[in-house]
Amino acid sequence: MTMTTLQDLISEADFREHHRRRIPAPADDVWAALIALDAGQLRITRALMAIRHPRSKEWTKTRNLFSDGPIRILETDQPWYAVGAAIMAPGRPRTPRPVIDSLAEFASFDTHGWTKVLTDFRLREVDGGTELSTETRGCSTDAGSRWRFAAYWAVIRWGSGLIRRDMLATVSRIALEQQS
Repeated sequence: MTMTTLQDLISEADFREHHRRRIPAPADDVWAALIALDAGQLRITRALMAIRHPRSKEWTKTRNLFSDGPIRILETDQPWYAVGAAIMAPGRPRTPRPVIDSLAEFASFDTHGWTKVLTDFRLREVDGGTELSTETRGCSTDAGSRWRFAAYWAVIRWGSGLIRRDMLATVSRIALEQQS
């Protein structure tokens, strides 16, 4: 099966971040931990979300991030790859997001006022285990959205990186616990 990659869909990103972690466990264990990951297991993320959304209990709930997270997973090739997408309205947090049901729909979305976001998870066998990496790329559909997202990204980028590293560390912890 040929998987669609972030490069295929967003070759020129307005923003991008990449994180990786080497986990001394087989890919099947890492994949199982990744797809079972829920918001309640993410210690750092829960604290950041409590600061960002002080009146919301959303991040204290048990919520599977693979099936019910902010990025909708649209394509998988287990246990090696998953890619998901979201459409965001920078500077308009209460605006309902368009639902994207396929990567083809994501690629063709061009309505002004939005930022298109892709996130992937890639597993690769390495000596003594598995490397789990995640990359997020985004591009805006117009100059105004690009400017608004750049301002938003300048504020939240450090937290976004902490969340990605929290996810990788938690997947590692769970995969290693499964081996015990």
